[in-house]
Amino acid sequence: MFFLAVATSFPEIVTGATAVFSLGRIGLGYGDIVGSIVVNFMILFSLDYLYKKGRILSGISDLTRLTGFFVPVVTGVVLVASMLRALKWAPPALGMVGIESVVIVVVYCMYLRIVSTRSKGEQESNHDAGGSFWKIWIKFFFLLIIVMLLGVWIAKIGDKIVSNTGLSQTFTGTLILGAATSLPEIIVSFAALKAGSVDMAVANILGSNLFDICIIPFLDLLSKEPILGMLTPGQMLATTLVLVLSGIVIAGIVSKKDRPGRFSGDTSLIFALGLIGFVLLYFVK
Repeated sequence: MFFLAVATSFPEIVTGATAVFSLGRIGLGYGDIVGSIVVNFMILFSLDYLYKKGRILSGISDLTRLTGFFVPVVTGVVLVASMLRALKWAPPALGMVGIESVVIVVVYCMYLRIVSTRSKGEQESNHDAGGSFWKIWIKFFFLLIIVMLLGVWIAKIGDKIVSNTGLSQTFTGTLILGAATSLPEIIVSFAALKAGSVDMAVANILGSNLFDICIIPFLDLLSKEPILGMLTPGQMLATTLVLVLSGIVIAGIVSKKDRPGRFSGDTSLIFALGLIGFVLLYFVK
């Protein structure tokens, strides 16, 4: 919910920061974040199909369920703030940072506090000691450096796609960059499911989505004005799609019904709405 989520969300951080700060492409940076969240939600469909013990959203822990409930909360803050700024009703910014960014950070810190309190005593003691510990951290930071370089490269590719094809920043960011930067979540979640850790597979998805939204305050720091005040109708549509999909996830979490076959209604609806959303984003800039 935290460590894997932050690690697999690192491409979104680097790509979004490069697009906003270096390239001045707000649509690419913001689109990459919301697009990655949509793709992550759509991954649940495949995970659910491969999970043979019923609906995958019914087989997760209480802490993972808690993460799912926090996703629509912060997404709602983003959507309401963007609408208020579009109507010129939003409160004054704190320098370059909007007050909504502060709210998002506070909510995420509250979430981490709750998770930290509830997860005490759950630590496992079967970790490796000695040199292997340092080897793991050296490997981890080495791979993060590679991800940073690739994130910058991906953002520049997105910029060239927009310039050479005429596709909108929103569509390019949400679909192309969003899918590319979601590859770590895809790989980690499928590997976790294959290893028998269903909870880790879903927690990685929901934790990454929650953390992705919390990248927005960081992008706020890199832009000349609150980023949510510069969203286009297409980007607001993408944010609405994220809120709708997160609501379906909540419904799937609280539902006690089992699936009639290999496909669950909740994850199937998420996948279908995700596809429809990407089609709409092609026409709405």
